[in-house]
Amino acid sequence: MYKLGRSVSSLAGTMQLRRVLIVDDDELQLRAIQRLLRSHKQLEVTVANNAIDALLQVGAVKPDLVVMDVYMPGLDGLEACRRIKANPETRDINVILASATMTPDLENIAREAGALRAIAKPLTLEALLEPVIAPEPEEPAANPTIRCADLLVSMLAEAGVEVVFGLPGGPISAIHDALIDSNIRVITTRHESGAMFAAAGYAQTTGRLGVVAVTSGPGALNSMTGLASAWCDGLPVLLLVGEVPRNAHGKGVLQDGSAHGLQIVEMARHVTKLSAEIPRASALPHLVRRAIATAQSGRKGPVLLTLPIDITTAEITAPRVGGAVRMGEIVSSATLDEILALMLEAKRPLILAGSGVRGHGAPARLRVLAERLGCPVVTTPKAKGVFREDHPLALGVFGMGGHASARRYLEAGVDVLLAIGTSLGDTATDGFSPCIQASHALIHVDIDARQIGKSYSPTHAIVASASELLAGLADRLAERPPTRRRLIAGGVERAALPSSTKPDRIASQDALIELQSLLPSDTIYAIDSGEHFVFATHYLQTTSPDAFIAMTGLGSMGQSIGAAIGAQLAQPDRVVAAICGDGCFAMNAFEIATAVAERLPIRVFVFNDERLGMVETGHQIVYGRNPRYPTNPLDVCSVARGLGATTLRVEQAGELRAAQEMLRKAVGPVVIDVRIDPAILLPKKDRVAAMTIPAQPKAATRFPSIVN
Repeated sequence: MYKLGRSVSSLAGTMQLRRVLIVDDDELQLRAIQRLLRSHKQLEVTVANNAIDALLQVGAVKPDLVVMDVYMPGLDGLEACRRIKANPETRDINVILASATMTPDLENIAREAGALRAIAKPLTLEALLEPVIAPEPEEPAANPTIRCADLLVSMLAEAGVEVVFGLPGGPISAIHDALIDSNIRVITTRHESGAMFAAAGYAQTTGRLGVVAVTSGPGALNSMTGLASAWCDGLPVLLLVGEVPRNAHGKGVLQDGSAHGLQIVEMARHVTKLSAEIPRASALPHLVRRAIATAQSGRKGPVLLTLPIDITTAEITAPRVGGAVRMGEIVSSATLDEILALMLEAKRPLILAGSGVRGHGAPARLRVLAERLGCPVVTTPKAKGVFREDHPLALGVFGMGGHASARRYLEAGVDVLLAIGTSLGDTATDGFSPCIQASHALIHVDIDARQIGKSYSPTHAIVASASELLAGLADRLAERPPTRRRLIAGGVERAALPSSTKPDRIASQDALIELQSLLPSDTIYAIDSGEHFVFATHYLQTTSPDAFIAMTGLGSMGQSIGAAIGAQLAQPDRVVAAICGDGCFAMNAFEIATAVAERLPIRVFVFNDERLGMVETGHQIVYGRNPRYPTNPLDVCSVARGLGATTLRVEQAGELRAAQEMLRKAVGPVVIDVRIDPAILLPKKDRVAAMTIPAQPKAATRFPSIVN
């Protein structure tokens, strides 16, 4: 083990070294190091138990020294050292590699990888720090100080943040004050949940970080639903929560969210990749960098930082930090060759694309792969559009709101199925259909290892990003002529439902077909949770990978208006339309006022059946009884008009087409009350029954190949 000994005190007073990262897969050694160094506050020591997390921390905190064990599972210390030294922004970081079995040959390999030294365990702290000790300058130059709030905002700007959503309040006031002096646009929403959904919509549209700043207590609690939604959907959102001063923690002050009050950090820990309170001013820049890197790395997701106001108003010397982590070449050539061979030899292959295929050039690579293989493609509901639905190889959506063309192909039997960028949850698998378990090989690819094997038994379990894996497969097929397979006849097959016979109602599918014919082909649609989601998934024809925003992970009602606001800010030159139900509209209608204030031309189509339609229908299917959950009295147009929007009420087919000029020319938001016939429904499976009696998947034909 590491022998740190007595020399820490003597060294700490003379060295410039401040931040050390220790990387070892032995948890006992890591804890021992932390205990021994606890009293030496001059030295900031962080630890990691694997090389992947270590690379993320290198990019986030940029340590002065990395001490790393050579032999660790997954990515070893030698390769991690090569990546640190290959990156222009981290190559100046000193790396020491250690091993209990150090040999002259291993020492030479370590130096070739870029290590400063290679040392045998056990280590002494003197030997560890000797190469980087230097005397302090006799007359250090005076460094200017900066308010922590201003430093945080400048770090957001450097990270590419262009807009911050939220609501002001006392404990978060320093951040909002700092934003006044920045070029970051501030969108003040009417509710914290609206801010979270707007940031999530912005993140999903752009792939970049969405940022929200709210106050303590109820501000943080109102954000929790949106935080959980971003967690379930894997969206990079940074939630900044103001907090009461540290010296007031636990004294019963109003809205105390600290560990002695509401325990906001602990609440959020279960639905975030990182949840932390800034403990002191000097830690703020490093934790902020770590939070930004964490939100955007691996499987993306939300992070939360609570900011006591005495910290955000404190003055500190801004540290000189930098660096980024770029990881690639994780999937081995042998694995890519094996997958490709399986797909080429398959008689009835299928690609099931999830929302992980949405960005980073993955949709274009998916198209190349499908065309070269002659392989049909289906998508999950959330991934609708990542493969053009007018392509000859497209079979549409499989799962909730899916198409008969996709279901029929699967039910006829698939021998090799490549499921990529999907967690294979119940909405994506038509209630855990046993057809997903292909007869010869089920290849499951996801950037998050926790998603693999949850509901099916893959023969090949591959931990990688969709973009990386598709790039590897597409490159191998670049020089190969397209595989000759019989093309799937008919493409995407949509159900033929009757039109409404009622004089004051319109069928949902007729409304969708009509509104899509009026809006540009690249319109972005933000879809809420309800019966309208099923219809939109089924009837909208989507040809752009970023044109369908649906947060199906949590399925929260009221998300679409906020998401449309975020998408419109991200894509100001495109039309953005929200499709929601009257129940969803009632939950978050006041964000229409946000769109009015910001002059955002979103188009909101409220599919109004005057009830909580999906809940009533589901209750009837499960229990055989017909409860009533009405949403009346609710005059959608009067509410929207009172908030400043242009409004229209549609009761029959053709009335939307008559409003084409208004939809095209209105400056701010337009809200259309679409009176839906509740009797016309798409048939769908009993999801409750599917979860109660889960389908029994076939046994895997071989042990999984785990790749990370």
